[in-house]
Amino acid sequence: MTGRCLIADADLELRSALRRFIEPRGWEALEARDAHEARELLRRARPDVVLLEEHLPGSPLSELLPEWRASHPSVPLLVLSATPSIDGAVQAIKLGAEQFVPKPVEPPGLLRLLEHVLEAQRTRASPPPDTAGGPEPFLGVSPLIRQLEATVRRVLDSDRALLLLGETGTGKGMLASWIHLRGPRARAPLVQLNCAGLAPQLLETELFGHERGAFTSAVQRKLGLLEVAHKGSLFLDEVGDMDPLVQPKLLKVLEERRFRRLGEVEERTVDIRLIAATHQDLVERVRAGRFRGDLYFRISTLPLRLPPLRERPEDIPVIARNMLERLSNELGRPGLGLTAEAEAALCGYTWPGNLRELRNVLERAALLSTHPVLRTEDLDFNAALAAMLPDAPTASPPESDLSLTLREVERRHISRVLAAEGGHVGRAAQRLGIPRSSLYQKLKSLGLSARV
Repeated sequence: MTGRCLIADADLELRSALRRFIEPRGWEALEARDAHEARELLRRARPDVVLLEEHLPGSPLSELLPEWRASHPSVPLLVLSATPSIDGAVQAIKLGAEQFVPKPVEPPGLLRLLEHVLEAQRTRASPPPDTAGGPEPFLGVSPLIRQLEATVRRVLDSDRALLLLGETGTGKGMLASWIHLRGPRARAPLVQLNCAGLAPQLLETELFGHERGAFTSAVQRKLGLLEVAHKGSLFLDEVGDMDPLVQPKLLKVLEERRFRRLGEVEERTVDIRLIAATHQDLVERVRAGRFRGDLYFRISTLPLRLPPLRERPEDIPVIARNMLERLSNELGRPGLGLTAEAEAALCGYTWPGNLRELRNVLERAALLSTHPVLRTEDLDFNAALAAMLPDAPTASPPESDLSLTLREVERRHISRVLAAEGGHVGRAAQRLGIPRSSLYQKLKSLGLSARV
C-alpha cells in the first residue's frame, strides 16, 4: 500500500529523514515548511495522506484541520506533536485528525501507520470487489462473449484508457463497473458522467469544477468529477457526444494529468483511469469534424466491442434466468422461471434495446403475471418497445418475415433503429445510412414519429 504523502513540518531534518526513508519503499514525498506551502501542495498535488505538525508556522491547528477536512474530506490527516498531551490529542481528533502522533517519530513505525490509515481510507471509499454484488457482464456461452471476457481480463491491470463500443443497452456501464471493481483502483472511487446532451459550460463544470464567481451562477466552489475520481476511475458514457469545445481540455488531462477549475489560474494534478463508452462510430465522427482525431487515438488504444443480443441468441436463456433470479429477490417472488416456449420466444426476438429491453420485458411479466413460471403470453414485446419510444408503433413478437409486406418490413426496421437510438432522428438516420431529411420523409409516409 503506497501513495503520496505531504509532510508539513518546519523541521527540515525531520522532513528529509522521512523522505529518505519512505521514497525507496514506493511512496512519493512532498515537503512543506509552513501553512502557506502546505495549502498550495494540498490543493495542487492532492496527496493521499498528510503529516501535519501541531504548531506549523502560518496558521493554528484549530484553523487548518477544519479547513482541510472540509476541502479534502477523504485525505487522512495525521498530527505530529513535539509537546504531546491528552487534551491536545482529544482536541486534534475532534477537529478532524485521523491520528495524533508524539515526536520523536521512528520512520519504520510511521511508515506502518501511513500504510494502515491509507488502507483504511481506501476500504471506506469503495467496497472490496468480492462483495460488490454487481451484475455479471459475461453471462452466456457464445464465442463472442467468451472472447470479450478473455480480452477484458488481459487489460484489467493496465492503466491505459479503455473505449467500450456497443449499441444502446448492451451493458457498457455494467462492464465499466466490473472492470473498475476488479482492477488495481478498486478501492478508490468510480465516477460516472453521461456526456450526451450537456451544454459545453455544464459539461466543463461537471468535469473540472469551478471557483466561486467563475460565472454568474457560481455562488460557491464546486469540486469537479476529475477531483472526485482521483486515484480511481472516470467513466464517460456517450463520449462521442462530448462538445468539441471540451474535448481538447479532456485531452490535456489524459496527456499531462493536469487541469484547471473554471475561474482558477493554478493547475492541479490528477491520477485517473479513463473508461469511455459510445454507441456511435467515432471514426465517422472524426471524419465529419465532430470529434478530435488526437482524442480518439488517445482513448481508443484498448477498444472493447460489446456484441448486441441479436448476434448471440444462444446467450439469451442464461441472461434471462440470471435477470429473473435478481427480479425474484427484488420483487419478493421466489422461484420465477420461464417455459421452454417463452425462452424460444425470447431467443427469436431481435432486441433493438438489448439487455435493457430484455430486463424491461421480464420485469413487466414478473409484475403482471400470476404464474411463477412465465409463459409466452406473459411476454409483452409491444410494451417494452413503447417504453423505449412512446410515439413509435408497437413491435410484434417473432414471426416469419415472409408474411410481411416490404412497407411493413421497412416500418418495423425503422422503428427498431429509432428505439435503439432512444428516438434521436439524427443518430437513427446515421445508422440507417440515409440523410436526416430522408428519414423524416419516411417517418411521415409510414405514420411514425419520434421524440427528437
